[in-house]
Amino acid sequence: MPVTISEDDLTAMVQNIVAAVQPEQVVLFGSLARGEATAESDIDLLIVEQEGFTERSRWREMQVIRQAIADFRIAKDILLYSREEVARWRNSVNHVVAHAMQEGRSLYERS
Repeated sequence: MPVTISEDDLTAMVQNIVAAVQPEQVVLFGSLARGEATAESDIDLLIVEQEGFTERSRWREMQVIRQAIADFRIAKDILLYSREEVARWRNSVNHVVAHAMQEGRSLYERS
């Protein structure tokens, strides 16, 4: 059985993230992006922001994102990276950022 999230709910989730943290990009990856999601699947999102992070600032930003999408009652796996980190890891052989960028579907890109 496929995961139970509609495209409208996915769009609303992304809109909440964009309103909360103004990212450069939001990428859906994992089983949902590949069309292989089951009822046990979660939503995997890579959120790319312009600026780098300290450990503390990344944690704070993640709290803001989690609060923005807390009302969506589905398991979520959120990754938060800076534009520089994505550029560094996107062509790596075995890094989650590389997998996300290769198989993922961009749900939002700042113009």
